[in-house]
Amino acid sequence: MSRYFHSASFSYALALWLATVFALLVSFVVQLEPAQWSAITVWIMFIQSPRLNYSKILWWAFGTIVGAFVAVILTVCFNQAPELLLLFLALWLAVCAGASTFVNSYRAYGAVLGGYTCAIVAMSAVENPDLIFRLAVTRVSCIFIGMTSAIVFMTIFLPKHRHWRETRHHLGEHLKATVQQASRALVPDLAQPAQFTWRHMVDRLSTLEHTLDLTTAESADSRIHAPQARSLAATLFKLLAKAQSIEVHLSRPHAVPPAVEVSALLHRARQVLAAFVAAISPDRKIGPEPAGDAIQDLRDEIASLSQNSFGQTAEEIISNQFLLDRLDELITEFDYAIRDWQGLFGPWTARRPSRLAVHQDHLTAFIYGLRIFLAMGLASAIWFITEWPSGSQMVLFIAVVCSLLSLLDHAPLLGFTFVKSAVFCAVMAFIEIFWLLPKSEGFFILALMLGLFLLPAAYAYRHPRLIGGAVVSMLIFYGLTMPSNEMTYEIATFFNNGIALLCATVCGFFAFHAIPSLTPTARQFWLLRAARQELARGETGGNPLAEQRWTSRMFDRLRLLHRAMSLDRSLDAENEMLVSLQLGLRHHRLRSLLERGSLAPEVKAAITGVLREFHEIACHPNVLALFLRSGCSRFEDALNRGERYPHHTVSALAEMREMTLLIEASTRFYLK
Repeated sequence: MSRYFHSASFSYALALWLATVFALLVSFVVQLEPAQWSAITVWIMFIQSPRLNYSKILWWAFGTIVGAFVAVILTVCFNQAPELLLLFLALWLAVCAGASTFVNSYRAYGAVLGGYTCAIVAMSAVENPDLIFRLAVTRVSCIFIGMTSAIVFMTIFLPKHRHWRETRHHLGEHLKATVQQASRALVPDLAQPAQFTWRHMVDRLSTLEHTLDLTTAESADSRIHAPQARSLAATLFKLLAKAQSIEVHLSRPHAVPPAVEVSALLHRARQVLAAFVAAISPDRKIGPEPAGDAIQDLRDEIASLSQNSFGQTAEEIISNQFLLDRLDELITEFDYAIRDWQGLFGPWTARRPSRLAVHQDHLTAFIYGLRIFLAMGLASAIWFITEWPSGSQMVLFIAVVCSLLSLLDHAPLLGFTFVKSAVFCAVMAFIEIFWLLPKSEGFFILALMLGLFLLPAAYAYRHPRLIGGAVVSMLIFYGLTMPSNEMTYEIATFFNNGIALLCATVCGFFAFHAIPSLTPTARQFWLLRAARQELARGETGGNPLAEQRWTSRMFDRLRLLHRAMSLDRSLDAENEMLVSLQLGLRHHRLRSLLERGSLAPEVKAAITGVLREFHEIACHPNVLALFLRSGCSRFEDALNRGERYPHHTVSALAEMREMTLLIEASTRFYLK
């Protein structure tokens, strides 16, 4: 029996039913009609994520208020021109759906909520535009009553989550895995090809923002340490990037082996990192003693070795300097990671500013917006041509359906499953309206009759396969039952509304199939194109925050690339993305060295020329590689003749030479 009955799911269903009953009761008492929007809000809040969260409440309230405000403006401006009203309503819905792709977590839902709240208010007032202010207040009040009821019953019935402890545990695991990967990168196995093996880690780190949104309402401790967690995530991204740059350099075919002193230093650093991995536990704080002294010793030795030139040829000198620079950066990030990890347990500690960035998918935003605009256009055309009395209900429903489905990447695949669920909900609504409710009176009986459907439906929709169409299917049920203080049982109205809802469903899914999502190959193409264009524009900047943004955005693109393509088909694309990441870091480092002003004039001129010509990487990478090679050759000739440069100058030459090798080995990527 326990296989089919889960106490947690039953508690969830009971809480949802009681919250719905309470929301309807309050709406009836204060005479808000139609009261079903309070019940629908309860269902949406439970389905979207049954967790009490300040960010969730804030963005839902913001979306509701903004949507109602826009609805009032549109109705006031176009109350005599319904065609223009529908046109601008469709544009607003398209903008909101597109904007949801640029943010994550509850901000995305707040964006689509601002769209379909506008549709709810505007379409409710389409026949009585002079009542727009009262209708706006009524709809917003229903939504806030539903939100409040959901929050109260979530707090009472649902178990208290310990998301902050889980998040901290996962961050500890990521820290341990990142440091372990960095230690391996310092002394790579040359018998094996260098491969990027951190897929799971990158995926989880890139979704940290949503995870932190789930924890910020849990306790004061989680709210205080959330910035520290973001700082740790940014540090781990940079630590991964620095480790990969060393691994690529050492694993390159025919690479110059490091000098004995540099090789010994790499082994010592690897031992320090490995000792930290052995000592750290994801569930407890680790003090600075195990690594603090060793880190300072490594820094001192790196600073000492950087003042000398190791090697007989320019290639050896530059290669060793590059390794020393990258190792210094890696140790610095490692030190920051330890401090950030300590700050997640004890009192707030000093942290550096962090700025995580994600990929901005403008094409997907356009597709989402175009889908809603097309669906709204079809529904509006049907309404105007047929002059259907329930046409406004069809337009309203299609606005809500398309807005909610725009949050799901797999929405076009829900067609048949959703239709089955919608038909089932319509049948249940018919049974409720014409078989059960007419034979009884009173709110208590209404609550029980709703419970006959809500309890098993809430229990069933906990299944991952059904949750995609849960909210939209429930809109059909409430849109047909329309619970109110004075129930009406007109079969003509019921079938009119039912046909309107089914037509809206057909128009919505037609729009989703007429404008399909990007294929994996297309998504790969646009992800790589975005990386190339941003790299060509030189937007990596010359400050630490710009480097953080570049690194985190590139890892987010790598995450999206992994999700779009299978492992065997994405290796070339992954390599290009990683090459682009390293080229951006080299670009950033060159600009940083240039801004310090400690370079010789001829080196400054060479770096300035490289930065100026870097835009050629998008179209003529071979020309840029030739330009870099010629710029480095005269300085390398001087080193071969025995001349010596300050270590800052050698560092700049090392960055230019590494950039040259990266481009020469990967020209085929950028010529596609």
